[in-house]
Amino acid sequence: MSAEDTIPEEFEGVVTTAPSFFRIFFAAITPGGALEYKEQTQENGGYAADFTQLTQTTFKPAPLNASSTQEGYVALLAADGTTGNLTYIRESRNEDAPERFAPPQDLGKPDGVPDFLDTVLINGVTGRQNVFVTSSAAGNAIWWKFQNVNTVKKETVTVVPPGTETPVEITVPVEVPPSQPWADWQQLPGGLCSITACQNADGRIILAGINADSVPYMNMQSSDRPLLPEGWLGWKDIAGGLSGFEQLVCGIDGNALVHVFARIGSKIYIMSQTEVGAYDFTGWALFASFDAPVQTMTVSVSSNDGLYLAAQVGSGADSPVYAKYQTGGADNNWSAPQIIAHVANDSALVLQPNADTTLSLFALETGTGDAAVLNQISLAHWSAAWTPLGGPLAAIALTQDVTPNPS
Repeated sequence: MSAEDTIPEEFEGVVTTAPSFFRIFFAAITPGGALEYKEQTQENGGYAADFTQLTQTTFKPAPLNASSTQEGYVALLAADGTTGNLTYIRESRNEDAPERFAPPQDLGKPDGVPDFLDTVLINGVTGRQNVFVTSSAAGNAIWWKFQNVNTVKKETVTVVPPGTETPVEITVPVEVPPSQPWADWQQLPGGLCSITACQNADGRIILAGINADSVPYMNMQSSDRPLLPEGWLGWKDIAGGLSGFEQLVCGIDGNALVHVFARIGSKIYIMSQTEVGAYDFTGWALFASFDAPVQTMTVSVSSNDGLYLAAQVGSGADSPVYAKYQTGGADNNWSAPQIIAHVANDSALVLQPNADTTLSLFALETGTGDAAVLNQISLAHWSAAWTPLGGPLAAIALTQDVTPNPS
């Protein structure tokens, strides 16, 4: 189903569904292309024993992204296995809907894009979803698509003023869904192979990525025209004298300052906003150095409002996972690197907060496709054993699920 054919339920304004509760939602694509999910059976608890298949559509093994709508409902992004088009799937806001998830929306793909190298799904300055992709075609073009905002029209209504019995007609502004739920694909200047994103303190999106020459760049939406390609401040080379960039991740701490982390060989570097909302960042500082290459890293907000970074160091069976975190919450003091776990083998890692703000670390073994989760006990301590989540899986994505309490 195309985006334009759907009933614009999610454009009917912000709704309140109370009481509600918070669970971690675990989405996955199998090697055969099935989109499945499981989630915590209760806040801060364990997970359902079995996966539930979300739709009968077959998807490509990657990409897979998970996010939450502005009201806290689950949203997913995957690529159709037949057409290659991006598909957006979200929970239905209608509690009486026959299915938990609304019909998938076909977002298509930009002209001249045979496949995607990387994708991002993130809330933007309007609170609604934004999609960014990089093309596998020569030049690795960057494309952008977002949910349009509601429009306002004037409507004449009849009311009876308090203290009278005489109806009168008044003209009031009324919010209505946009005629086209999603904007057309728009190309941003430049080309990147990998991209990552986070929100600035005021909701504007910050994009960062690495091009085919392993050079990192950053871009940020302007405040005056955030929904136009020309409403971006422009790509900035952030190499800062370093070379060989392999991965970027970013996050915003409790002081509303964005931090960017870079992985290069056996070292991790950090740069931070000089002040809230600024496009100016510090130069790179050495964050951690190891005796083996860093395979992958992930970052999240921790229980003390600071950022928490975890990384697999070295390769092969029983490789250690190191962590480092802001010790005073949102300040510039960081703990020393410490080993918090060992992975069974090389793995993709994702950190995700629980309802009580403790973290869970998810690992997807790249060889076997087996997934597991490790739970944080306190800021510096983690459970001794991983809990298996199943497999084989080709890709995983995590988000929070805030839905009405079951009866």
